[in-house]
Amino acid sequence: MVRQMISLEAKYKTRMSAKGQVVIPKDLRESLRLGKGVELTLTPLDENRILLERVPPLSELFGFLGDVESTKILLRDRESEVKAEMRRRVELEKLAERSRD
Repeated sequence: MVRQMISLEAKYKTRMSAKGQVVIPKDLRESLRLGKGVELTLTPLDENRILLERVPPLSELFGFLGDVESTKILLRDRESEVKAEMRRRVELEKLAERSRD
């Protein structure tokens, strides 16, 4: 599929469903490569405008997909977070036991 270029002056009209869902027109989704499961952030700008931005995948934030060093850093950080959470839970359990005594 050839990627279409979008006009920066183009305006698209859509409606909000009863469930609060908004459909992004197909040609715009295709041009911006917004496929199923792409995460987006919504930032209110004022009463009438919302900024919609794609959340960059980790591969964009930490280099190309498969960057071993970035993966190691992320896993090491996550392991530290898990250990800290386990220590916190143990301390909370100890406090709960003391308050029961």
